[in-house]
Amino acid sequence: MQQLRIFIFGLLILFASNIFAQQAYTYDAVNIKSYGLYEKGTWKELINYGNEAIANGQDFTLLRLRIGYAAFMIGNFSEAVKAYEKVLQNDSYNVTAHYYLWLSRKYLNQPELADKHLAFLSAEALEKEKQNSLAFTGVGVETSFKSTSITGRGDTWYNMLHVENRFGWNVHMSQAISYFNQSIQLPTTGLPGNAPLTVINQVEYYNKLTFNLNNHWQIKGAYHYTNAPINATVYQNHSGLIGIKYSGNYFDVQADGIFSKMYDSTISQFDFQLGYYPLGNQKLYGISTAIYRNRTTGSGFNFRQVLGGQVAKKIWLEGNITLGSFQDLFENDALYLYNAIDKNNYKAGVMGYFSLGQKCIFELGYTSEQRVLYGKTTTFNQNSITGGLKWKF
Repeated sequence: MQQLRIFIFGLLILFASNIFAQQAYTYDAVNIKSYGLYEKGTWKELINYGNEAIANGQDFTLLRLRIGYAAFMIGNFSEAVKAYEKVLQNDSYNVTAHYYLWLSRKYLNQPELADKHLAFLSAEALEKEKQNSLAFTGVGVETSFKSTSITGRGDTWYNMLHVENRFGWNVHMSQAISYFNQSIQLPTTGLPGNAPLTVINQVEYYNKLTFNLNNHWQIKGAYHYTNAPINATVYQNHSGLIGIKYSGNYFDVQADGIFSKMYDSTISQFDFQLGYYPLGNQKLYGISTAIYRNRTTGSGFNFRQVLGGQVAKKIWLEGNITLGSFQDLFENDALYLYNAIDKNNYKAGVMGYFSLGQKCIFELGYTSEQRVLYGKTTTFNQNSITGGLKWKF
């Protein structure tokens, strides 16, 4: 009998607590309290309370807007995206949600996907933000000096000019012209030829188009051309990329294929890339890429890892390493091409990003590589210093 009384008493307490919870999370109660927390600027408390209210059955547009703004204010842009996208499920034209989704995606380093939301802003808002559907969106310059530890390979200069355009809110173009210069001794490589020294002046052109399919999916297409003279032969190399990308809230996934005609050889490369930012911002991020390459002389697998984060108010540091030997390797949506005559055993480096203002970034980095002389087993080291400036408009 005593156990029955305890059981009934427990049921009464549970029933009473459920009634109390329902009363505590009525629409009026949640609306009043969440607005009060919003007015006081207690952002974390507002997020926690809002999520509790949603779990107890109160989910409405004003609450989601307040949660999204609170997440935005504490720098958790992934949570802001989640909240504002919930708003759009019930009100697809909500201007406030689109505006903060644009900002949040930009701060998550997803500028092309961010621009999709600009289509919903008023002409006055676009003018205030200095945004046009047809525009130059960025420009950058990059230079790299590479020195080697062997006399058979001269020092190298690499220079690139990079321009970005927008054609409407959902179509973006990225173009680059680059120049690569190096002197090599052909007898060291075992290649035929009478000249003891040849100068390689390689010119490259790159063009990438990115299309927003919706708020999360994109498709990409890129073309990379190289004009590479070696001795009396000028090689016209053509490469193309096709890929698809999904951007979630704390991660993104991309799969792509690259198909190339390089020095009279057919080359293909397939990438699977996972990006992640567990804090909901760029204070800590990583990119892991699995790479499968196939060419007439054989196939190979590489793994590239990038880890970066913010180390000071306006400074980010990023480390990278590429595991596995390779030749003719493409990186960054086929923007960079490693097509040196010597096989690469490994590549690793560090890059620093320094904010010079809201729209300008200065880059400075170091890369170390170990390579093998063509046709031999002799290894040598190559060290690179890279600098660059990027402007966003």
